[in-house]
Amino acid sequence: MHRLLTSRVALGLLALPLLGALALALALAGTARAGDLLLLQQLVPGNQSGTVFLMLDRGRISRATATRSGTLEHTIEIRLATDPPETVTLRCNDEAITRQLLNTLRGSAESMLDVTGRCRL
Repeated sequence: MHRLLTSRVALGLLALPLLGALALALALAGTARAGDLLLLQQLVPGNQSGTVFLMLDRGRISRATATRSGTLEHTIEIRLATDPPETVTLRCNDEAITRQLLNTLRGSAESMLDVTGRCRL
C-alpha cells in the first residue's frame, strides 16, 4: 500500500509541471493570434462619403511620424510592416489629438479611439 501511495504522489508531482507547461503554451498561442489591435473610428455625416473605421495591428507598426503644416493641422503617417509596406495617413486638427493618437499607437491600454471632428481617416 505504501508503494502504491508513493507512486501516485510521484505521478501527481510529475503531472503538475506538465499541466503548467501546457497552460503556458496555450496562453502564448492565444496571445500570438489575438494581436494588439487598435480601432480608430469617426462619424461621417449621412450625405458624405469617407472612412468610418480603421483597425490597426500595433505589432505591425514600424514607424509613425507627425508633421505640422503652416496651420495647426498635423499629418500623421503610419508605416505598417506588411509585404509590400503600406502607409496610412491621417490629418488631425491640433497638437492635443496628435499626441493622444501617437500615445495610443505606442500601445497604451486604449483599444479604441474616437477621432470624430479631430482627425480625418
